[in-house]
Amino acid sequence: MRDHPQLHGFVPIAPASTQNYTREQFGAVKTPTLILYGELDRTLAPESLRRLRHLPRHSVVKLRDAGHACYLHRPRDFHRALLAFLDQLP
Repeated sequence: MRDHPQLHGFVPIAPASTQNYTREQFGAVKTPTLILYGELDRTLAPESLRRLRHLPRHSVVKLRDAGHACYLHRPRDFHRALLAFLDQLP
């Protein structure tokens, strides 16, 4: 039997196919999750955010003046949010 490493944190970047999972499946995920998106993303973000909010240990950061590729539009803000999330992980 092989040991599997434990995932300490998860940051979905441009999550697609969130509609393929049920509320119950999302609810079973115990990994702390950072939902990070751009406020100008009108396509993927609203639907994914609605579904990812069912993750019990999530936090949400919305980057101002950023679109779908928020890490490209607001790299400094993206990395600040990412590092703050990583710093609070066990």
